[in-house]
Amino acid sequence: LEKEMKRNLFFIFCVLIIFITKSSLIAAEDSPKNIQVPVGTMLIQVPAHFQTKKSPVRFSHSTHLKFSCMACHHEWDRLSPVQGCTSSGCHERLKPSPPSGKPSQNKKIISLTGAYHKACRGCHRNQLKQAIETTKTSSGQKSNIQASGPIACAGCHPETFMAKEHPLTSFSLPLGMITIPPPDGVEAKRSSVNFPHSLHFDQDCRVCHHDWGDGREVKSCTTSGCHDQLKADESSRNISDPKNKKYFLAAYHKKCFHCHLDLKKQKNILVKTDKIDGITALNKNAPIRCNGCHNGE
Repeated sequence: LEKEMKRNLFFIFCVLIIFITKSSLIAAEDSPKNIQVPVGTMLIQVPAHFQTKKSPVRFSHSTHLKFSCMACHHEWDRLSPVQGCTSSGCHERLKPSPPSGKPSQNKKIISLTGAYHKACRGCHRNQLKQAIETTKTSSGQKSNIQASGPIACAGCHPETFMAKEHPLTSFSLPLGMITIPPPDGVEAKRSSVNFPHSLHFDQDCRVCHHDWGDGREVKSCTTSGCHDQLKADESSRNISDPKNKKYFLAAYHKKCFHCHLDLKKQKNILVKTDKIDGITALNKNAPIRCNGCHNGE
């Protein structure tokens, strides 16, 4: 009887392993490799079951592509389509809940109005503050400055609202890991780079795609007219030499390597000041050695 029970338990265990593995594979296959990012002006309205006195907001998504995606979509997992702000479990209440034991700040953030105003108006105020600080005259007088985004209510919610058609286009954004091979015609001595694109979504897209910004499809770095120089200049292999500005290897190494060095310096400062521990710091490392990026066959 004991042997039979062990056989049954072993059989059940095997079935569970197969089921879990199969479910994981199905989930992996269903995960999109790309998502479509809207380009143009979006109309932000409160859900139909809410009532509000304010007009809808015309939001230029294209203008905000210069910011990190995570600045607004702060709960995004970077691997699946972005959900709306009113999705279940997110900012699904229009206004703060009645008084309770929870801190008022938390209640405001949970609400849709609190979340939008904190993110949008808070960002606009910070930008205005920075603009004022950088444009003060020598006498200390402030020059005429306009915020990059509205702060007053009417700036987003105009009293006279006229519905307009705002056709949206989109571009494809690759998720997860992407492989960066050498350009055609180049015999590389090192392996292609497996680049974790999703891990870089907390950066402004233009940090890497420096000539992009209007929502069009991003072209390869070695596209004609960009970094299409396949060999270093005969007189210099220095990646900082202006003669190698168009050299694709110089572009990649200068951008990635220098950024990773800066991250390492920041990490070391945090460790020294006990802001993060050494184990956490190791997990935040960005490679600065050749085999850190070229680690394939």
